[in-house]
Amino acid sequence: MATEKENKRPLAGIRILDFSWSVAGPTMTRYLASLGAEVIKVEWPEHPDPMRSAMFLRDETNKTLNNGTFFANLNVGKRSLTLNARSTRGIRVIRDLVRKCDVLTESFSPAVLEKWGLGFEQLKALNPGIIYASISGFGHTGPHKDKGTWGPTAQAIGGMTFMSGVPGCQPAGWGWSYLDVASGYFGAIGVLAALHERRRTGEGTRLDLSQVEVGISLIGPAMLDHAVNGRSFVGQTVVPGGNRSVAPNGQVVGYRGDEGAPSGVYPTLGGGPNDYCAISVLDDRQWQGLKSAIGGGTWADEARFDKTHDRITAQDEIDGHLVEWTMTKEKYEVMRLLQAHGVPASAVQCPRDLAEHDPQIGARGLHVTLEHPRLGRQRFEGMPFRMSGTPLDPTPQWPILGQDNDYVLRDVLGYSQEEIGSLASENVTWPKNVPTEPRVERSLW
Repeated sequence: MATEKENKRPLAGIRILDFSWSVAGPTMTRYLASLGAEVIKVEWPEHPDPMRSAMFLRDETNKTLNNGTFFANLNVGKRSLTLNARSTRGIRVIRDLVRKCDVLTESFSPAVLEKWGLGFEQLKALNPGIIYASISGFGHTGPHKDKGTWGPTAQAIGGMTFMSGVPGCQPAGWGWSYLDVASGYFGAIGVLAALHERRRTGEGTRLDLSQVEVGISLIGPAMLDHAVNGRSFVGQTVVPGGNRSVAPNGQVVGYRGDEGAPSGVYPTLGGGPNDYCAISVLDDRQWQGLKSAIGGGTWADEARFDKTHDRITAQDEIDGHLVEWTMTKEKYEVMRLLQAHGVPASAVQCPRDLAEHDPQIGARGLHVTLEHPRLGRQRFEGMPFRMSGTPLDPTPQWPILGQDNDYVLRDVLGYSQEEIGSLASENVTWPKNVPTEPRVERSLW
């Protein structure tokens, strides 16, 4: 039973039938769940969401499909229905659920739902107001629709990878599946737009999202630079600028018009992988502030560095001197000292820094402590925005495999206990010879 506060959420009363897996789709439905939608995640224990086998607590010795921390954070606020979609009775259950749901989400390859006899036209015949939202690498149309991708390949195909790196080196790529997460955000926005359209027209919508196209939309300045100015990365007529605002050849590389030096990410005391501070001096006044922070009688006092255009040509020399100073201080000390002198600076923060040390993140309550049925009290990511008078913290429930079968079949669909028992005995809702708490023998990461 939803509480009064739960009923105030923007999507209260909206039900989502969720076939998505991995990262992109679950990110989409995670945010919709925090907005109040009831999300029913459908899986089959013999072929579960692979993220159930990824990233466990460091000291976890009994790894199961229900106690992975990464999966728990991606799927907070959702329910679980285990169902064999390859069985005739399983498809009948899905069809019944489509009639009771507002949105169907999936992140399969394009042909899967069609093979089930559940393409958009068939879904509309069951429920004219249904919103069918899919996330895939290339979308469900076009010559590449059947090609598989994941975040890093979509980033490469969409141009993001080629734009990353430092001068004089090959593109560095991205160390994380950025587009998996970003596509989930875009997908959630798309579902909200479709729900708004349905409220206006009463009609359902087919929402077909391409991860590659999400990536292309995020490199708009580079594409505009090519279209307007004829500049292109191809042939290295434009080179990656790394963390600098101006490349060694004097070309602005930040697409914001900033011309500053020094501008970079500098190692600090400790020498660890996260011991860095970002510093960007964008005008002569800020340069004077940096000089004051460093103290008098140093290399920075040389008049040849006082003007921006001179510092741009001497970036390598300045960086060498600046590193010698930053390496004597801890990253937060560098940040606070420079900020006190009017210089833009920020410590490079790893996830632990963000969760435990950042005062702004802490003040806004981004991370919330919830009681997980297998993991105990843990911190989970909340929503990155606030709504006055509306609670948006994640609901403390998770899709423990099969936990909500009775609720979905009995309360949502109105099946009798006899019919529910029949589905179980025929292994439609749980596979034969699979334990109720399946172990993970080898985690993905």
